[in-house]
Amino acid sequence: MEGRYWEDLTRAISDDHAERVRSGHEDALPSEGLVRSWYVREGVVPSGLPRQLAHLPPGIYTSEASLFGDAVNLDSGETYHAVVAGLPQGRLVTVVNIEPLEQQQNHYARLSLLWILCFAAVIGGFIVWLHANLVRPVRDLAARMQAIDPSDASARLPTDYPREEIQVIAQASNAHLERVAQFIQRERSLLDQASHEFRTPIAVIAGAADVLRQLPLPAASQPALARIEYAVEDLSETMVALLYLAREAGPGVEDAEITALHDFLPRLVLDHEYLLRGKDAQLRLGTLEPTFVAAPEAMVRIAVSNLIRNAIENTDVGFVEIVLSQGRVAVIDSGSGFDPVEAARRYRDSLRQPAPMRGQGLGLFLIGRICERFRWTLEIDSGTRGTRATLDLSASVVEVP
Repeated sequence: MEGRYWEDLTRAISDDHAERVRSGHEDALPSEGLVRSWYVREGVVPSGLPRQLAHLPPGIYTSEASLFGDAVNLDSGETYHAVVAGLPQGRLVTVVNIEPLEQQQNHYARLSLLWILCFAAVIGGFIVWLHANLVRPVRDLAARMQAIDPSDASARLPTDYPREEIQVIAQASNAHLERVAQFIQRERSLLDQASHEFRTPIAVIAGAADVLRQLPLPAASQPALARIEYAVEDLSETMVALLYLAREAGPGVEDAEITALHDFLPRLVLDHEYLLRGKDAQLRLGTLEPTFVAAPEAMVRIAVSNLIRNAIENTDVGFVEIVLSQGRVAVIDSGSGFDPVEAARRYRDSLRQPAPMRGQGLGLFLIGRICERFRWTLEIDSGTRGTRATLDLSASVVEVP
């Protein structure tokens, strides 16, 4: 690229000087300086023309053979580019001394490099300043926010940062934390009051239902009594689950109660046998490996009962089997499989019955929250010959000596 630049520049100067000669102004050719030209007539060599260039044929010559043209070194040792152009009555020799130009070019290049380095240093210093004054304090503030214990309602962020912008963010965050703490306090207070206020009426209704069950009531009142009993049982179960899930999970909370699944599942099966009345199906137990989980029995009851009820609801003939293996509870039925459209229809029809099936609506929401709380997973494999629902409780399995 540099050689092509010098070649084009020298040719342009030679063409300009040749035009002067053709117009009769050969005396105006420069003979000193960085650019020099000589008009050489036949047999006449002008003064000052380097002897190495005096008899050369038309062409391009240079002292730098690596760039372009033929290499011809002058006695003066200068770095040059020359063009010998043929004219009607002689030749025009144009020489450009590029050494001062290259020195000036190198000087400008060094200045440009120096400016680039200075500019890079300024940008680097600005980045360092930005990191020290903005990025690092923001990261520190974010780390402190993540380190706040949700159970500590009095935890706040420091506001003694040097930068006013970070102080504003910290103060706004503290104001938000204060509002959240007040909201949680109100919710806890409401939850405690609701727990106390609801438990007594539920117990009273359950006791009254038991008393009515012992009395010789008319047959027409039995469906209404059954609906009351199912509603009380469902509400009691829901209250227990809501109160438990409302508490913040913390170390040792779930470990406070251990449930023996292999002893609990047979009792749970007995509690659901009444749902098979009027059906040619049976509820049976399969393999029950000794398994202990760090979870309250009420939570396990809600989760597994929902699977058992859904299996019974979709099975009119055959069986519903419960298997416990490797920390997984599998509920297998020989029904027609799980069809969402059919399930919706059955749920709509169940609302018209004296004792509708439980586990719908809020129950499904509780199942999801319980699995999320204890890191359980639920898999449903449904086909045309039944459904296999597997509740994986291995995340809560503990070894009991």
